[in-house]
Amino acid sequence: MKSNLLKYKNTLLSFILLLLFSGCGDMFDNPLKDKETGEDINLLIVDLNIFTTPMTYKVIDVASNEQITEEARVWFTGTNAGDIVTFAGEKESEFLTSQGQLELTVDPYVPFSESSPLDFTVHVEVDGYQTFTQNIQVNIEGTKTYELYLSPVSGGDEETLNGEDSGDSFIFSVFGVTKSASVGKDYKVNYKILKEDLINFKDASGQTLFGSVEELEAAAKASPTGFIQLTFDIKTGFPAATDKVLENGSEKVALFQRLEIGDLVRLTVGGRTVKDLNGGKISQSCTYTGTTAPDLFGFASTIGDAWSISAVTVEHYNLNLSYILASASIDDICGIGGTLNFSSNSKTSFSIDADIYNSAGQLIKTTNFKGTFPQSITLENVPNTAATIVFRDNNPAFKAIASLEVDNLCSGSYNVDVEAEDGYVEYLIVLKAFCSGEPTIALAPTYSAEIRIKDSGDPWQGIYMKGGVVDILAKANEDYEIRFLWQENWEHDEFSTDFDANGNYLNSSTSNITSETMDDGRIKILIEHLFEQDVCDDLNW
Repeated sequence: MKSNLLKYKNTLLSFILLLLFSGCGDMFDNPLKDKETGEDINLLIVDLNIFTTPMTYKVIDVASNEQITEEARVWFTGTNAGDIVTFAGEKESEFLTSQGQLELTVDPYVPFSESSPLDFTVHVEVDGYQTFTQNIQVNIEGTKTYELYLSPVSGGDEETLNGEDSGDSFIFSVFGVTKSASVGKDYKVNYKILKEDLINFKDASGQTLFGSVEELEAAAKASPTGFIQLTFDIKTGFPAATDKVLENGSEKVALFQRLEIGDLVRLTVGGRTVKDLNGGKISQSCTYTGTTAPDLFGFASTIGDAWSISAVTVEHYNLNLSYILASASIDDICGIGGTLNFSSNSKTSFSIDADIYNSAGQLIKTTNFKGTFPQSITLENVPNTAATIVFRDNNPAFKAIASLEVDNLCSGSYNVDVEAEDGYVEYLIVLKAFCSGEPTIALAPTYSAEIRIKDSGDPWQGIYMKGGVVDILAKANEDYEIRFLWQENWEHDEFSTDFDANGNYLNSSTSNITSETMDDGRIKILIEHLFEQDVCDDLNW
């Protein structure tokens, strides 16, 4: 990685020298002096857009659908794990964030394609949540957004199952219901506890529950209602995503979905809470009850960077009973699919979230589209099927976007028309970000950022700047917040859309902000931002 970092810096240095020494012969005397006033000028480090595949990772609570602002530990494994780097060009063994979001990128010197995709697995750990893992394959360059849905260890829907006497054992069963629309009850989870095991279970005081099977049966007969109960904390509503699964020992890319994650909360027998299985066991099995079974279905666990899915009965010998029930479709996953052509009545950067549903109304994928109108974006890692793309109405700058019916996600070209919301005006922002303590060095970032009206509580409006330049939609005569992530923390600044008749900036600011009217009538807002973080140190400058 050090050799690649050196390449980045050499590229930047070459460009700077080209800027300083071309076209102006008298500047050779002292390129850091203004040729007219003789004053020192700032040395601008220009972002050359060398990072062609920026990646945003959002860590989301599946229960609340909110980003998790507890500290998250993120790391990568797999073939290309070492090719995921920071915007300083550094590879870390792990990344930390308490913002619910990470901004990383791909080493620009690593080639990849549909026939040889970038292949890595992301892992996330947050206290109070199940550890998350997902394999990712990248086939084409461009901005990527990955929503990583973590399940809380507790806080789901509690389901209590009553055991039924079946002779030598008690059996429990329940139909699972996912939160996706029109899915219905398409699988069943069963449990079984042998009576000869149950009599050995111990309560909180360390006493066995019964002295014999006969004593157990007599107690059950005397109080049959709710005599033995299993209570689980169940989490559902997980979107599908492409992931790596094992089929007959071979790794394949599939459309993988966690149907539910369950954790045993308590086991009670005759009103007494069991604390120790004491050598006994609980058997767990599952069956698919829908009309069309998926290619793979069952309890899922990871082996290396792939998921192993099996409906084989699992035996649990302690009360730390936790499981992931999953399905996978391994047929007809297209590395590169159809194209969506985004157009608008406004020239602006955009970030639009969407959910993709199959013909049965099942959520099969979440995705994000990012660019500047007009923009054509090619779908990636999608199933070969007709679908409906539902655009989320969470960007205040745009009117609601009509759902898009797609004949086949793997092919075709489809048009998406986006209209600016009433009252929004086009502006151009030019951001120059100075390193703290280094007034002679500034960055013109190529970066994902977000804006919103100050103190409004509106959803953040995603934008994407290139070389510090970005077209935006904003309301006139409003104060705005702008933020972008550097390493583990947000960089914040503010600007106003209040100008005089000539387009001059009116408001005072902690940053140096000026404005001017462009030839096309738009107003250009120039922001000189001083980094609060030690960006130059991060870049080893």
